[in-house]
Amino acid sequence: MALSITENNNGRYGSSPECAGVTPEASRCVWSSSGISIVPDEDQSALLKLPQIPMCTLLRCLPSRDIIAIAKTCKFFHQVITREHVLAIRWFATLAEHQQNQFKEIARGISDHDLLNWLEQFTTNTTVADELLSQFLPEQIKDDGLKTSEPQKKKYFPHALFYKVGQLMAGCQQFEPVLEKRIFEKPEVNDVSFSTHGNHLVIFRSSNTATILGCTGNGQWHEQAGFSYHSWRNPEEPASTTLMTSFIARGRHVLTWDDGHTAKIFAYNPDHSCTEQLTTVYEDRIISADLSYDGHQAVITCDDGSIKIHSWDGAGHWTLTADMADGMCWKACFNSDGSQVLARPLSPWTPGPSAKILSQNDEGGWTSETIGDPSAKRVRFNPNGNPLLMFGSREMAKILRLNKKDGNTMESIRLNNNDYSIMHATASPDGRHVFTVNQKPGTRSKTLTIFSHDGIDNWTGKTDHIPIFEDNHPDLSPQFSPDSCHVMATEDLRSLDILSYDEHGNWIKKSILLQQKMKKAFFSPDSSHVAVTMPDYGACCCIYGYDGAASWIKKATISPKHVHDSELPKIEASFSADSCHIVSFCCYEENLNTEYEAEIYGRDEHGNWRPRATVTHNGPINSARFNANASLLVTASADGTAIILGRNPEGDWEKKTVLKHADPVQCADFSADSRQVVTLSGKYTVEIWRLVAAGMSLDDTMHVEFSP
Repeated sequence: MALSITENNNGRYGSSPECAGVTPEASRCVWSSSGISIVPDEDQSALLKLPQIPMCTLLRCLPSRDIIAIAKTCKFFHQVITREHVLAIRWFATLAEHQQNQFKEIARGISDHDLLNWLEQFTTNTTVADELLSQFLPEQIKDDGLKTSEPQKKKYFPHALFYKVGQLMAGCQQFEPVLEKRIFEKPEVNDVSFSTHGNHLVIFRSSNTATILGCTGNGQWHEQAGFSYHSWRNPEEPASTTLMTSFIARGRHVLTWDDGHTAKIFAYNPDHSCTEQLTTVYEDRIISADLSYDGHQAVITCDDGSIKIHSWDGAGHWTLTADMADGMCWKACFNSDGSQVLARPLSPWTPGPSAKILSQNDEGGWTSETIGDPSAKRVRFNPNGNPLLMFGSREMAKILRLNKKDGNTMESIRLNNNDYSIMHATASPDGRHVFTVNQKPGTRSKTLTIFSHDGIDNWTGKTDHIPIFEDNHPDLSPQFSPDSCHVMATEDLRSLDILSYDEHGNWIKKSILLQQKMKKAFFSPDSSHVAVTMPDYGACCCIYGYDGAASWIKKATISPKHVHDSELPKIEASFSADSCHIVSFCCYEENLNTEYEAEIYGRDEHGNWRPRATVTHNGPINSARFNANASLLVTASADGTAIILGRNPEGDWEKKTVLKHADPVQCADFSADSRQVVTLSGKYTVEIWRLVAAGMSLDDTMHVEFSP
């Protein structure tokens, strides 16, 4: 949390009247941060001579503390940075891409009434919502047909909105939680999940039934729909411990299907209601289903070999726009923009066509193209959404470049690995790199190799065979970093290899030797750090940072408090969405009269990780989760409490409130907009809490600057 921007009104700056108010003492440093010093000068700054658009672009590239430093120099910069929401845009850029997309979705669909109710939870100043809306009014058309407002303003509404919410929450010294709903559900509750907009909650039960609740206003939650679902483990990832669930929520639509013949589509409506828009009972059992990213297309396959696509018409109706069948059993999924469907055989050993691409035409219908290559039965879409397909077999891996319009194959690129059989291949998030996991015939030894695209049409092997861990360990499988510039792998449990892509197009390997066996290793959302958790009696979490020269340096070791030496603790850790904080805690069986702690570490302005706060419970800690904008943390404990910590205007963490329960709290989590918290206690009790500010000073709140 950065300090508020204040203006220096003791003098003048150069000859610009807009910059009056800064003392022209060249020897006095007004502000210094991260190597940048702001020193008044008699000559006008070159930055002031830039047009506003490049000036703002340049300012947004700076760290938040440096933006604040520049804003302190004169009234002109202060006004530009405030008016153009430079701090908000810079803060927004630190969030993971999926989090940015979620915030954009929330801001796009929020009504004026909902916005007012939301902000009133954290401030009594009713003008805050009006000020936000006045700066981001929809484009109005004048009599002469010209637009009166700038499209750029609308673009940055999510940035300003969630930045403002962070400011308001930081200004709340305490929360007074309001228990909006307590639900006692039998049989046992497996999981709970908020919708993106936070107005709906789904409760999953062990009986494979689920209930959707909606908040219809004034904190009143009501049951609105129900459905059956089923769970399974992905057979293509035998080591995975994650259960797949027949429930997909995207945009404002939800697709569910049971273990038999019935699929349903629900809509989360702007008035907070939930309506069932489509129920379809098929003659044959459902094999797979998928929902497009915007929630406007659904594809369902059945074991009679049929592939059916339903499309939303924008008026609440779903139309069957494709119905194909050829007797084979298919699994199907959409690409990232919903314009293509990939169908592949349920089993890679099934005789017949290898894969199909269904492409949507200009009339809204779908055309089908068959990929005849026999090794295409392991085909997958590239994650970045471009028309690349990647697939592999025991002998090779291939990359197809497809014509996005009609799906016809344009080229096929073979990735050979000499005498090794390719077990599987994975593409980087940006689609520019692929790594393959290989096995030497007749042995258990496995290797990893990386291929990169040259920007034209060529894929080149960039590494030799790198030995990796033989067992299928779900938390230690090779993985790309979110920015696609690093690959993490491990040869054994006491060393971690990270390969980094340098400016010359080479992958440089850095090996990190560990003092203990690791349990899990993962990247931060911004890819700049890696966390490694190591259980055992000296349980700890180590943080390593990338220095830009293909080197990873240990930055901190977090050792949460241990209960006693006779137990073997498990350790958990997770980064905040902005990658600036991490929380770590040890999991134990319950031991009465013992304190249990979760540790929060944060990055300072020099990139060093420092202890920020400790959360103490009187029972084992079951979960610890940051909210979406990284300003709050909630822990859940067997002592029957969930503790909420938050950052104050100075950036320090402090206890905001405690949610008390009659039974041990299994988990607690925030809604995406942070206005609610849901807790699961015991086996059957779900509680929804609304966070409301208590004892808030209006003046203090309005001057909070929320930033990393």
